[in-house]
Amino acid sequence: MIAALFSAGVLAAQLAAVPAPARPSADSALTALSQAYFAYAWRDNPVQATNAGVHTYDTALGSYSASAYRSRVAIAKSYLRALHAIDRRKLSTEAGYDYAIFESRLKATLLSLETEQNWRHHPSSYTGAASNAIFSLIKRDFAPLDVRMRDAIAREHLIPGLLQAGAANITSVDPTTAQIEGADIKGSIVFFSTIVPQAFHDVSDPTLQSQLQAANAAVITAIQQFGGRMASGPFAHPSGTYAIGAKDFAARLALQELTPIPLAQYERVGAQALAQTKAQFVAVAKQIDPAKTPQAVADEIGADHPTADQLLPASQRDLDDLHAFVIAHHIVTLPPDYDIKVVPTPVFARQTTFASMDAPGPLETVATQAYYNVTPVEPDWSPQRADSHLAFFNNYYRPIVGAHEVMPGHYVNFTLNRHEKLSLIRRLFASPSYAEGWAHYDEQMMVDEGWGNGNPKVRLAQLQGALLREARYIVGLREHTQGMTVDQATQFFIANAFVGQEPAHREALRGTQDPLYGYYTLGKLELLKLRSDYRRKMAASYSLQRFHDAFLAHGDPPIAITRKELLGRSDDGRLL
Repeated sequence: MIAALFSAGVLAAQLAAVPAPARPSADSALTALSQAYFAYAWRDNPVQATNAGVHTYDTALGSYSASAYRSRVAIAKSYLRALHAIDRRKLSTEAGYDYAIFESRLKATLLSLETEQNWRHHPSSYTGAASNAIFSLIKRDFAPLDVRMRDAIAREHLIPGLLQAGAANITSVDPTTAQIEGADIKGSIVFFSTIVPQAFHDVSDPTLQSQLQAANAAVITAIQQFGGRMASGPFAHPSGTYAIGAKDFAARLALQELTPIPLAQYERVGAQALAQTKAQFVAVAKQIDPAKTPQAVADEIGADHPTADQLLPASQRDLDDLHAFVIAHHIVTLPPDYDIKVVPTPVFARQTTFASMDAPGPLETVATQAYYNVTPVEPDWSPQRADSHLAFFNNYYRPIVGAHEVMPGHYVNFTLNRHEKLSLIRRLFASPSYAEGWAHYDEQMMVDEGWGNGNPKVRLAQLQGALLREARYIVGLREHTQGMTVDQATQFFIANAFVGQEPAHREALRGTQDPLYGYYTLGKLELLKLRSDYRRKMAASYSLQRFHDAFLAHGDPPIAITRKELLGRSDDGRLL
C-alpha cells in the first residue's frame, strides 16, 4: 500500500487531489517535506528504492557523474533549508523527534558528499553500486524471475556508463584503500561471471538468456577496463590516508547519536568495557579448565560443533528453543506473525557472511517472507576448511548468533516495526547503534536471563562475541584519529579478542573503511544505561518485558530519542 503510493506520478497526483489547508500545521509540513524527499531520493537512487520495497524504478540506475554529485549536495542543502523553515517549536513531540532525525541525515549526507567527498576516493563504490543494482533484483522474489531478469538486463545496459563516470570522478586513493578495493573490484567480476548467470539459470526463455549473456559480458568487460584504469592510475600511485581525522569522526558520531560525545569519553568508555569483558573472559575460561590458556579453552569450545548435515536443522532447533525461552521468561511481547524460515545462505552471498537475517524492505508488500540465512559447508571444501567453518557454529555460540539475528534480535525488531504506526522518517531511517546495539545487547541479556542454564561455555562464547565488537570500537577510533596502523590494529584484535591472524587482519582492514563500526558496542552500552535509568524511574512497576516493549515501540531512532520517549523529564541527557 505504501509502496504503491510512491509509484511514478501517483504521489504528486494524490497530493494535488487533497486540498491543502490555508495554513498547514508544522507537523503536516514536515510530513509533506519528508514525502517529497523520499520520492526524490528513490528517483535519484533507484537501487535504494528497490531495497526499500519500492519497485517503480527497478530498471534504472541513476546518475554517477560529478555533476550529479554536485546536484545532490545542492538538493540536500535545499531540503535542509526547507526543514529549517518549519517552526520546530510548533511541532508535536513525535514530529520534533522526526525533525531531528531528518536534519541529522541531511547533514550526514553533506558531510559525506561535500566535505569528505568519498565519491572521489573510493573506486569500489562504483563497482559495488553495479553489483548491488543486480543483487537487489536477485535476492528477493518480489516479482516473477523472468520479470526481474528483464529488469536486470535493463540495468546492466546502464552499468558501463556508471563505471565510465566513476573512473572520471576518482582523483586519489590511499594505499590501504587501494589494496582493499583492488580485491573488491575483482570480486565484482566474480559476481557477474558466476552468480548473475546462476541466479537466472531457471528462466527458460532463450531470448532473455541471450540478452542477459550479452549484457553481462559487456558489464564484465567494463569492470575489467575500470579495474585496469584504477590499477595503472590511483592504485599504482596511491596518496593520502584512510583516516578521516578527529574532527570528522566527532562530527559523524554526533550526527549518528544526535548527541556530541567527546572522543576522550568515547575511548574511555570503550576501553573500560573491553577491560571488564576481557577479565571476565579469562576468569570464565579458568573456571572451565584452569590448566589451559583462555585461547585453548575457546578453541576447544569451537571443536564442539554440528556436522555439515546437522547445521541447518540445529539452527532451526535453536530458533525454536529461543522462541520458547523468550515466551517463558517474559523477555518481550512477540509480534503475532512470527514467521521466519531457516535457509542456506544464497550462493551469491556466501563469501561474505556466516549467518544473517534477510528481511524485506520496510515498504515491501509482495516478498514479505523473512529468512534466516545460514551458510552451509560447500561440497568441495577441504576437511580443514569445513571444520573451521563449523567451529564458528559451535553448539554454544550458534544459538547466540540466532538470538542476535532472529529471536529476540533483528527479526523481532523488524517485525514489530511493521506493526507500529511509524512515520516514513522512522520507517526508513534506522540508527545503526540502535539496530545493532539491540541485537548485540540481546546476546548478553539472554545469557543473563538464564539461556544456557549457567553453563560457563555458553557465557564464554557470548563474551568472545562481545570482545570482538569492543575491539572494533577501539580500533575504529584509533585508526582514524590516533594513527594506529593496520598491523597494530591486527595485533590489538589478536591480543584482546582472542582471534587468529587472518580474521584479526580482516577486522583491522574493515576498520579503515568503517570508522564507526563500534556501533554494536556503543548501542549496547547506551541501551544498558537506558535500562538502568528506566528501572530507576519505574521503581516497583519495572519489568524487563515492559522495558523491552517500550524500547521497541518507536522504530529504530538514535537512542538519544528513545531515552526521551521512555524517560521524559527523567532523562539526564547522558547516553553513556
